[in-house]
Amino acid sequence: MLVDVPEAEAVGISRVQGDVQDLTKLVNDFSLESTTTTDKKDKLTDGQAEVRTVLEDFTKCSHSHLWKLMMSFYDRKGPDSWSQGIVPHFITCNTYIAKSYAQILHGFIRDCYRPNSKIKLVDTEPLYIIELGAGSGKFSYFMLKALEEMQDVCDFPFSNMKFIMTDFTEANFKFWQNHSALKRYFESGHLDAGIFNAVTDTSITLWKSGVVLRQGSCVNPIIIVANYLFDTLYHDIFQVDGGVLKEGLVSVGSKHPEEPDPLHPDIIGRLDNQYKYIPIDTSYYSDEEGDEKHLQRILNWYLQYFQNSTNGASILVPIGAIRALRHLGTFSNNRALVISGDKGNNNPEQFSGLMDPHIAVHGSFSLMVNYHAIGAWFTSRGGFALHNPQEEASLKVSTFMLTPEYFFEGPDEVAPDMYLGSSLPQLDKSRYQHFPHLLRAFTDFVDQFGPNDFFVLQKSLKEDLANPPLRTVASILKLSDWDPDVFFKFRDTLLAQTPTCGQKLRNDLCRGIPRLWANYYILDTDKDIAFEIGRFYYGIRDYESALKYYKESIAGVGEHHVTFHNQGLCYYSLGQPESALLHFKKALSMSAEYEKARSWIEKVQNDLAMQQQSVQVVPPPPPLAQDNAATVITPPVEF
Repeated sequence: MLVDVPEAEAVGISRVQGDVQDLTKLVNDFSLESTTTTDKKDKLTDGQAEVRTVLEDFTKCSHSHLWKLMMSFYDRKGPDSWSQGIVPHFITCNTYIAKSYAQILHGFIRDCYRPNSKIKLVDTEPLYIIELGAGSGKFSYFMLKALEEMQDVCDFPFSNMKFIMTDFTEANFKFWQNHSALKRYFESGHLDAGIFNAVTDTSITLWKSGVVLRQGSCVNPIIIVANYLFDTLYHDIFQVDGGVLKEGLVSVGSKHPEEPDPLHPDIIGRLDNQYKYIPIDTSYYSDEEGDEKHLQRILNWYLQYFQNSTNGASILVPIGAIRALRHLGTFSNNRALVISGDKGNNNPEQFSGLMDPHIAVHGSFSLMVNYHAIGAWFTSRGGFALHNPQEEASLKVSTFMLTPEYFFEGPDEVAPDMYLGSSLPQLDKSRYQHFPHLLRAFTDFVDQFGPNDFFVLQKSLKEDLANPPLRTVASILKLSDWDPDVFFKFRDTLLAQTPTCGQKLRNDLCRGIPRLWANYYILDTDKDIAFEIGRFYYGIRDYESALKYYKESIAGVGEHHVTFHNQGLCYYSLGQPESALLHFKKALSMSAEYEKARSWIEKVQNDLAMQQQSVQVVPPPPPLAQDNAATVITPPVEF
């Protein structure tokens, strides 16, 4: 017989029930709308004029103090930026987006093996997949895992795929080196890492192999992945006002009267910027390593497009992203596939109107990425852009192809006006038709239902339904390929409904749990996936499996009094009171105020005392005929 436990403990005690506060932080994404110098007026508070500390006078945005604050934030916070929930990251660090990117890469590889392919791959040479701003390393793990699982259907050998994690902070680099989930990939040679400032560095020295990636070092084209990065790299500000192109200059300031440490990350939360705009011409960029004409084409495009607009236009040019892509492109003689996801726009109509830049603050800060300008740069350089036309999206995903200039057409086949107006997307179309598998993959895994759609679906299911049906939760888990964060988000529904659901649905969920655990990338120790899986199994009375994951919780996250308490419940339910008592006592020793453990200790001690009395009254059974070993009968597990 199974031993019944009180109804309140039918799925094991949660950490919150165990008097542990939920440390999940909610990050508010808000904008700082600053006025121009000419519009700004003194604001009176209790008869005093507003005080503003000027950190820097008016200067070109890409040279401004803003970016020093950005670097300081990530350098000082390191992996805590993600593990403590300071910077939101789920939208670009989940199993769904990683598999989508892997499918796009797979489409590109298939095109490279077509007989008439414009780009060829050499099987015996490495195919480098370089992730810029890898941050926590979570996306890297998911995408590398997805590529590994696709190796049987991929034309290029997985053994020569080299995934390279990069970031500019030493703290993130050390975090990757010591992460258990990445260890086997580092050891197999499929994964390597290097410190790399995406805007200024021109080479990457790889940690494990010692290889230096630099100009001309890669035989195959490189793959570049950049998620939630371009919005944090240098930007320049422009406006088209009355048919005149203007540059936006920024004066960085703080709302505090004094700032002893001008690089303190907390300044980001109290920025008080001012802007002014001065006329320029389209030859604005004069020292860009041969990119001058391409950047002039971009500015010409916006000047012509908004020339007669009565509303004018406000445009950000992500010059930091363009410089990073230019430097990386030299590694492979300007042959690269780029996949990028960020918050931004690819429709120039979104730039209509005269306004100061929107700055989103979330611990650090970010700007909206102008994917249209990035795409125009690729097209001007000889490649093409694939944009998702969806306008209502928290995450825009675009794919770009970098090729040498005149790769698809001869010098005389592209007139200057083809880089203007509606001719630009037509030029893209004439080029990407040479990559039908890439186009098909982008259409299927971004346009029709992509990473943003997945994010919206799971978010809406959680926030708009108070009690979502278990079948629906199971479906979103399967769609996510059993993403641990999705499981954690819907754990209450799973714990409440699984014990009473039908056998078939319960079996489906149980089949997915091992996959979920294989996808686990430990980052936030307050989000203890092993502990919640233990509670799931306890709820369906699979106490042995519950114990396994409670032990994984202790090994991965550390000892916790509630974990020991729940182990005690498992042992008690399995008819092992001595082991149960040991774990309840351990829980109480870690938290002297934990009354649940104290109550269970008293209950188990009483049970053991009653058993002892029964042993003294009832004579022992005769010895077994076949041998002298006692037979232990384990209670059956009921589902």
